[in-house]
Amino acid sequence: MLAFGVANRMTDNENFPDPGFLVIELREISNQFNIALADVGLRDMVKISIKNSLRALLIKKLKEVGEFVIKESKGGATALLSSGFPLIKPEDEVLLNEPANFSIMPGPNPGEIILKVSRVRGARSYLYQWTPAPLTKESVWESIADTRCKKIISGLPLGVNYLFRMAAVGSRNQIIYTAPLNRYIS
Repeated sequence: MLAFGVANRMTDNENFPDPGFLVIELREISNQFNIALADVGLRDMVKISIKNSLRALLIKKLKEVGEFVIKESKGGATALLSSGFPLIKPEDEVLLNEPANFSIMPGPNPGEIILKVSRVRGARSYLYQWTPAPLTKESVWESIADTRCKKIISGLPLGVNYLFRMAAVGSRNQIIYTAPLNRYIS
């Protein structure tokens, strides 16, 4: 359990020489929570309530100890690691490339089109869009989002010329569109 690990790693830790009563309180609340956790197996509503209260108190104490660790470590990775808290590695920012191999194929049924693109590294989802041709200032793109790089668009009226495009959507509001392709729906 995280609380026990943090309490053990913080005890006599040279990186955090004076945590005060934080570690002692954390260890005691953690012990009480584990006892309460074992007691709830009998489905006693009072014991369940006690366990839930101790869980909230344990979370609050972990946050206090975490704030102390951040403040006292001054961002030093060695000190942070010695605290017993798990560290989250920051994500490397991925810049999306333009989607490649965008193609439009007729679907299995009338009024259906299959839009397909090669997988884009770092894309979280794909946005498929279409609008009647020709493209003007008044054109409105209809859209469907999906996590897959292939999508069937159905319900398109026959005999209409459409423009299709798609976009790769990444983290931090990155979005990169393909050039629109033209297709007559038959």
